[in-house]
Amino acid sequence: MRKTLLALAIAGGCTSAVHADEWFIEAHYPDHAALVRGAALFQHVIVDAERQVLRVDTDDEGIRQLEDAGLSVSVDAADTARLRAFYARMQDAIQSRQVQETEGGYPGIPGYACYRTVEGTYQTMDDLAATQPGLAEIHAIGPSWQKTQNSATGYDMRTLRVTNLATAAADPDRPKMVVFGSIHAREYTPAELLTRMAEWLVSGYGTDPEATWLVDHVDFRFVLQANPDGRKKAETGISWRKNTDTTNGFCSGTPGASSQPGIDLNRNFPFHWNTTGGQGSSGTKCNLTYRGPTAASEPETQNLVGYVAGTPGGNGTYSGGALPDRRPDDVSTASPDDYAGLFFDIHSYSQLVLWPWGDTPSAAPNRTPLQTFGRRLAWFNDYTPEQSDSLYPTDGATDDNFYGTLGVPAYTIELGVQFFESCSTFTSTTYPKNFAALRYAARAAAAPYRLPTGPDAYGITATTPTTGAGGLYTTVSATIDDLRYNQTNGTQTTFTVRAANAYVDRLPWQAGAVAISLSASDGVFNGKTETVGGDVALAGLAPGRHIIYVQGVNTAGGGSGTPGTPNAVFVDVPQAPTMVIATPQIVGNGSIDPSTPQSVTSGSTLAFTLTPGVGQHTGTVGGCPGTFAAPVFTAGPLVSNCTLTATFEPDQFTIGGTVSGLAGAGLTLSLNGSTLLPVPASATGFAFPGTLPYGSPYDVTIEAVPPNQACTITRGSGTVEAQVSDIAVSCGPDANDIIFRNGFDPSMP
Repeated sequence: MRKTLLALAIAGGCTSAVHADEWFIEAHYPDHAALVRGAALFQHVIVDAERQVLRVDTDDEGIRQLEDAGLSVSVDAADTARLRAFYARMQDAIQSRQVQETEGGYPGIPGYACYRTVEGTYQTMDDLAATQPGLAEIHAIGPSWQKTQNSATGYDMRTLRVTNLATAAADPDRPKMVVFGSIHAREYTPAELLTRMAEWLVSGYGTDPEATWLVDHVDFRFVLQANPDGRKKAETGISWRKNTDTTNGFCSGTPGASSQPGIDLNRNFPFHWNTTGGQGSSGTKCNLTYRGPTAASEPETQNLVGYVAGTPGGNGTYSGGALPDRRPDDVSTASPDDYAGLFFDIHSYSQLVLWPWGDTPSAAPNRTPLQTFGRRLAWFNDYTPEQSDSLYPTDGATDDNFYGTLGVPAYTIELGVQFFESCSTFTSTTYPKNFAALRYAARAAAAPYRLPTGPDAYGITATTPTTGAGGLYTTVSATIDDLRYNQTNGTQTTFTVRAANAYVDRLPWQAGAVAISLSASDGVFNGKTETVGGDVALAGLAPGRHIIYVQGVNTAGGGSGTPGTPNAVFVDVPQAPTMVIATPQIVGNGSIDPSTPQSVTSGSTLAFTLTPGVGQHTGTVGGCPGTFAAPVFTAGPLVSNCTLTATFEPDQFTIGGTVSGLAGAGLTLSLNGSTLLPVPASATGFAFPGTLPYGSPYDVTIEAVPPNQACTITRGSGTVEAQVSDIAVSCGPDANDIIFRNGFDPSMP
């Protein structure tokens, strides 16, 4: 094996001195006992059960231990090359001394800029609390080990609380969801996953219905960096797992992938500490699972236990912590199934969803609901759901500790595929899958032993509110699904959906919640997945944003069935309509339709038809906003009362006609005795300047004629009903002039 490793190292051209002896290997196990022996060496293996292979990254010493445990080891050259490339990139980034930043501008780990450093995580917490003080606050829970030795070094351990703080005091039973991240320092992904979830909750409040109702009704407690001293070492590229306690955990060996000083915090918790005879933790200080000299010997452990559980009283019952104590500290009494609250410890890597017990193959008293919930979670991240001891025993671990002492449903999720997982893998796969799993968990936090047995509700939509015969309403639709379990490790019984209900502004279990029945889209509830919908009345609700919850019910348990996890959608109820009045009026001869005052909703439009009287036309329209395209005036948008005035005016016509026989200048015509019109010599027509209105009289007379001419007018008077153009003026020689020219002979023409 040593020759093979040397050849691969030379071929790979590995340059990282820190990690030159690390490999990504596959170890074939002949039987389950060998798998347990091999997995127990690392606590983070990926198991391929079909091939009977476990996969892990380790050093030469780890390979030797696997071979001593009876496993056959081979190197995965491609993954080893990728692993070393990641390490080399990190070393290059560290040596460049260039500041690494996340996309959000926070300090990032060199070579892995998607992951915030401890300082970057703490800055994010500070920013969330500063920008949204009504939703986020920071709790200091005690110093890290390093800080207990020197106040100028190490860290104050901190938690980020996210909930609606304005209503929290009045809601003392609000379920708490406590989540630890990166208690093993080299596990980059957990802290970043939880930090992003906290950001989503805070930034989505008021705009994302799921984030909003979760913040209003769940009290999140994020311990984003549960091992800050160790994490700081891991940020330099060292595969550091434990805290940095060199007093209790002094180790004289060379730190590497298989040995280092310090205490494994996830083997140091007091409940069932050191109960497996060395199989679930180690008493050797250099071992990665060194449990410490005594239970809860480490300040980090003490801080976390005190924060989550509080302190035990004389009867052993804990009080003063984030989560309630509702179970005696034995191994046989079940926690009550109405327990409200959750605990998670997020790790990497193995792609597992784990629940108690970890120190014994015996089932936990709440094993059935723990398993049901675990299989629900594993549907979202596609990980293997199993009891914690399935691969190897663990003692003194967080999930057993808080389930054992408090009765809270407690889970460990092992994320992803590597400790220093590439940013591309994290952002594309590990983060979205596990973000979805934790959101599901939060939706079930009010009754985690009950709700996962019921169906999940998702894809909820609501139409824009509409007014119908019964008043204002919205149409809600959703999918109710009882099949969302991971069935890869045992079979989970699923049930037919029997009903679905909507609830306005109250969760189904809140006082005063009113169930509104939704119907199956195909007309009958007979499947394990159903599309549902129905109308939800909004009458009587105050204007503004409201939330509608949808919850499905299946046939589990008989009787009325078992309700599942709800989800929600926003609906915006419009302001009650303001009415405005448009009053029509006319001036002149004409009509307007409608002719009476009209009451309409503010912002609407209204059409008026204007009809002039005979010989009339529409002169002006005003008093209300709008546009006029004859014969319709469209008033609006109307936002206040107004009077629409339509003024009708008579049509105007010209007065004129023809002229014949005119010789010379001097003819002058008069219109109605006031308007004079000189007619040019030899003119054949005339027209008075200006117009006369419809219905007015006209009278055209001759005021003067040319010398020696006589003129007469035909059709010179009447009433104006249209253009007057038929008046005829006829002129000729004057009669006296003719007699003179004929020698006064009357017989002459």
